[in-house]
Amino acid sequence: MDQALNNTVDETLDSRTARRTRMLFAVTFCLAVLASPVFVLYELLLGTLGLVALGMLARVREGGGTMTATVIAAGMLAGSLPYLLTAAFVS
Repeated sequence: MDQALNNTVDETLDSRTARRTRMLFAVTFCLAVLASPVFVLYELLLGTLGLVALGMLARVREGGGTMTATVIAAGMLAGSLPYLLTAAFVS
């Protein structure tokens, strides 16, 4: 009985965390796309360096803060990519 309850609680927490992560990525991506015409190179640099640094930090320290920062860095990097791809075809 306790194991079944624990599994149900774990699945609920996992789905909440996954939903929160997707929403955080989507919001960060949208903000990065809106700001990219002006800050595209800065977003690319910050997103790339952030993912590398946070990847190394995540090996040492796991936690919600590290995951949140990683999702934000990934959103920044992904938000800068559409403008870089467009620039390759326009130029």
